[in-house]
Formats: sequence, C-alpha cells, structure tokens
Amino acid sequence: MTPLFPRQSTRALSVAGLLIALFFAPRSCASQQSASTFDDLASAAAAARDQQNIPVAIQLYTQAEQLNPSWQEGWWYLGVLHYSSNQFAEAIGAFNHLLELAPRAVPALALRGLCEFETGTYDDSLRDLEIAAKHGAAADPRNEQIIRFHLAQLLTRASRFQDALEQYRYFATNHINAPDLMIGISLAGMRTPSLPKAVPAAERETLEAAGKAGYTFLSGDSDRAEDLFLQLFAQNPSAPNLHFFYGMLLFAKHPELAVEQFRRELLVNPTSDEANALFAFTSVTAGHFADALEPARLAYASAPDMELAQIALGRALAETGDLKRGAELLEQVISHDPDNVEAHLGLLSIYSHTGNKEELNHEREICRRLAS
Repeated sequence: MTPLFPRQSTRALSVAGLLIALFFAPRSCASQQSASTFDDLASAAAAARDQQNIPVAIQLYTQAEQLNPSWQEGWWYLGVLHYSSNQFAEAIGAFNHLLELAPRAVPALALRGLCEFETGTYDDSLRDLEIAAKHGAAADPRNEQIIRFHLAQLLTRASRFQDALEQYRYFATNHINAPDLMIGISLAGMRTPSLPKAVPAAERETLEAAGKAGYTFLSGDSDRAEDLFLQLFAQNPSAPNLHFFYGMLLFAKHPELAVEQFRRELLVNPTSDEANALFAFTSVTAGHFADALEPARLAYASAPDMELAQIALGRALAETGDLKRGAELLEQVISHDPDNVEAHLGLLSIYSHTGNKEELNHEREICRRLAS
C-alpha cells in the first residue's frame, strides 16, 4: 500500500503549494499597487518566501498588509506560511481576512479547515472542509488524500458514520495507507464518535484489526475480508458493534447476508437501536414481516425519531394486519422525507390490501418517478 503523506511535507507543499495554483494566477505585485513602500515590502516578502526564509517573509507580508489590508495575495501567503510553520491560529486569522475579501476562495477555505482541525475547533473544520470538498478542493488527486482523511475523521466525530466510510473508501480502493487510517475506519464502522488520536492505547490493537478488515472489504476483496472478520469474531465474541460493522458493509449489495450479522449483533448487544432497526428493515425487505415486528418495536420505542425504525415498524405492522398504524408511521416518514421510496412502497402495499384505487394509483406514480 502506498503511504498517505509525510505530515510536514504535505502541509507545506502538497496542499498549500498546489492550492496556490488554484487561487492565484501569476501576477506582479508592483503592477497592482502604486505606493513604492508597499511595492518594496511586497517584493521583499516574495523574495524571502522564495528563499524559504519564512520568519522574515511573515514579518514582511504582515507589514505590507498593514499598508494595504485589501491585498488578497498577501493574506493568502501569510496563511500558507503560518500553516507550514504549524502556527495554525495565526493562519486561521490570515485566511479569515482573505475570505472576507474573497468568500469563494475555496483553497483558502480548505486550508482554514485543516488549521481548525489542528486547533481543535472541529465543528468549524467540518463545515469548512465539507464546503471546500463540495466545491472541488479535493478534485486534484494530490490534494484529495489530506482533505478526505481529515473530513472522514470529522464526519465520524459528528456521528455521520456512513458518510465517513464513504470518504475512507477512497483510501481502500486506491490502496493508500496512513497512520491511524485503520483506527479511523473502525471507529466509523463501529459507530464510535471519536477521533483516532483519542483512542486509548489498550483499545488500539483490536480497532486496528477491525479497521484492516473493513479496509479490505472496501478495497473489493470481500473473501479476504470475511476471513478477517471471522477471526475478529472468534477473538472478540462479546465486542459490541463488530457484527454491526460487517453487516453494514454487506448491507448495500448483500442484504440477505447482512441480516444474519445484525441478528448476531443483537445477541451481543440486544438494546442497540440501530441493530434492531436494521435487523427489522432487512427482515422486511426479505419478506419476513413477523420476524421484523419485535425488533422494530424495540428500535422505535427507544428511538422514535429514527427514520429507519419508523419504516421498519410501519411496514411490519401493515404486513401483519395493523394497516392503520402502519400507514400512520409511513406517512410520518413521508412528511419529512417526501421522496423516501421505502415508505412509498409500504403505502403502495397497504393500498393494494385496502383496495383504495385512487391512492394506489397515486403511490404507483410516485414509485415510478422515484425509480426513474
């Protein structure tokens, strides 16, 4: 596997240096400014930067910005120089100035997000990196690794576990390795809203192994991944969320295999809202409505706002005779998620039982539209 990145060289060169090209076209400071003092400072700052004399470059750019606070290029280089020197709070300040002048400066937003990660302002970092990624900051393969890696960690911390695993999938499919990558994958897969650096030493070995199994599955080697998960289950028979992790990986393409993993998870962790909801939902999709009823009730009782629990219980109730309550739950889903195809399929089945042709045709039309 290819190493992800040397920390300092990526910060100073692979990210900042490459993002510079995205933001600034080459231009002469002197051609943009009229004051000779400012011109001299700007030229001297650029020369110091080219010579890698970072402390002097920072001092000169700061002086130039005092004379011309609207000079965007100066704020950019101040941010980059502070970032490459691990002066993250100062870099954030420079990028704040730049983004006030140029709100669409996506590279500055991405670098500010990376700095915010380092200063522990994680919610701000997630906001900035997610917006930057949405607007193309990760489009260049040379920037993609560091942005995705930090974004995945932040999504896990925010309990957006599936979104985090989608970010980690990039590393597995490209066979990229990095310190804490396996732990990051396992935290997302095992539904633990934490950062890899916060994991106690005593837990790291198991999480590394779980992450390796998840990484292997995401890379496309499902047979090898199965072997690794089976070893984990044998070594950690009572570990919560381990079967759940494997079940979620299987769920998209092999729901019939996933349901067994969710069933095994409930033997270890019977009060898990998500495991109950997913076991119920996969049972419903397999047509085992009676099997779905009790776990769906448990999930809904514990987490009534969970959409998956509402769908699973609504469909299980409807298919086992309680059409009225089933329809109420499915309508509840549609009220806040109008395009939820599973809820509409459930209503379609209900109206086929009741013989309400008008509603049946209405739901058929919606399902056709959602499927197209």
